Amino acid sequence: MNWIDFIIKNLILFFTIIILFISGCANKNAEELYPASTCDTINVKYSSTITQIISTNCINCHNGVLANGNPQVRLDSYTGVKAVADNGKFYKTLEGTTKQMPPSGRLPDCPISQVKAWIDTGSPNN
Repeated sequence: MNWIDFIIKNLILFFTIIILFISGCANKNAEELYPASTCDTINVKYSSTITQIISTNCINCHNGVLANGNPQVRLDSYTGVKAVADNGKFYKTLEGTTKQMPPSGRLPDCPISQVKAWIDTGSPNN
């Protein structure tokens, strides 16, 4: 076998592999190529899920020192969170139905769905 035959055979092999690779991806839909992250709305707990959402997005303005809102909204305790969950303001402000909170912009759908799931179960202190 001379070197020209060797190069031609290797080029054919190379392009065959490339074509198989590309065609393997072409048959997949977007969900298969880029699976969506999961949003757990079943195991929502105040002690982990809700407090994490609040500490990341709300507590800087709604705490014992700063209690913004009218009336003053405190989210630094279960009692304060439960009060706004029960009167509907917590979900409505996160969803943007009333005043948009946080003021930096709407939260992603997942934490809003988790808050709704927690409220729908009676806002337990779990």
